[in-house]
Amino acid sequence: MIHINGRHPIAKIGYVEVGKQIGKNLGYIDIHTCKGGDDFTWLDAEEGYPEITELLPQRTVVQFNSTYMELTGRHDRIKGDLTAWMILFLGVCSFCLYYLHLILILTFEKNDSVMGIVIGGVILLVIAIILILIKTLFTEIFTYTYFPIRFNRKTRKVYVRQANRKVEEFNWDELKFYMSTSKPAHDGADIKAFTVTKDGVTVEKMFAFPFVSDITAKEILGGTQLKQHFEFVRRYMESESEEQLIEVKKAIRYIHPVHQQRETPFISFQRVILSGHDTYKNMEYPKTSFNPDISLLAMTPLLWARYIGRLISINTSITPHFSAKIEAECQIDPNDPHDLNKHLPEGNLEAKPSLRYKITFTIILFISTIAMLIFSAFYIDMLGNVKGGDYPSLLEGLLKILTFGLY
Repeated sequence: MIHINGRHPIAKIGYVEVGKQIGKNLGYIDIHTCKGGDDFTWLDAEEGYPEITELLPQRTVVQFNSTYMELTGRHDRIKGDLTAWMILFLGVCSFCLYYLHLILILTFEKNDSVMGIVIGGVILLVIAIILILIKTLFTEIFTYTYFPIRFNRKTRKVYVRQANRKVEEFNWDELKFYMSTSKPAHDGADIKAFTVTKDGVTVEKMFAFPFVSDITAKEILGGTQLKQHFEFVRRYMESESEEQLIEVKKAIRYIHPVHQQRETPFISFQRVILSGHDTYKNMEYPKTSFNPDISLLAMTPLLWARYIGRLISINTSITPHFSAKIEAECQIDPNDPHDLNKHLPEGNLEAKPSLRYKITFTIILFISTIAMLIFSAFYIDMLGNVKGGDYPSLLEGLLKILTFGLY
């Protein structure tokens, strides 16, 4: 059984062991039996939350029409982060491996067999770590550009391509939903969907909705923005009239058509920047709810690394496709007036960016690149000092180039 991130068994949901609590204020849920504590409650999938008036797609919509709605997977918001970190760690490990082999040579020259055995053991350990890092890296590169979740309102089925690359099929009416926090805490809170076996309590399989809210465990019981996202999907699946479908349709201002082609570098950069968005606000309206400030500039080295990681991840991966059988169940009326991929919503972010936006994009990318080069040069100089001797400063050389020799 695969966890939503594809790297952990279902015995560990949100890095929490079976039988332990998933957030103190959420109560606990036994993963194998779905029996919760006093504070635990399922989301109401039948009646929903009619008091909610604002639905939150939160920039997750890939396709929308009268037949089905396809969303990005949960991992899309941080796609590339793992790639960036693994490349960084691989670089550090490779650097260590290089110097360890030099030390090993010196121990052989000095006939120090004991030290040679110790250094040899450390080298084997570093090699093992490198192999683990490479294996982890391949969970995000040479895979799929995104992991779609398709909700078919006519057949009432949900098709999910899990992170293990397999497609699982769910019956909407058999799903149970709840809000959960994850550990580590920075992984955010989301909505998980379960199917259970005939005994009504044993978990069979699961998936997570794409929107992740950066709220604390204490706030999750209210979970307003998560419920708004849940209602967005639920009302689409339960819409029986034209008016109900239009209500859901009107909430969408952003279509992300990665089912047709990979993200462009510009769109990748845009999504990395918007990942710093306040998740309690409506992400479909970034012009009014996204307010970049000086803290964004301070984060440019991190954003740059995330951006490069996202580019590598996406451009080494392929666009996913569902089977012919599933596509046959998801036929779209060619004259469907609600097909937002043919009739983009007004103000869609995929529209041609303005000159001002392009200039801003170029300036931020330039500044972040310079910042990352300076940081990398400083880091390499620090590592180089381990070698000792007269080691030329890479940082000084870089600063001379950037200041045209004035430094």
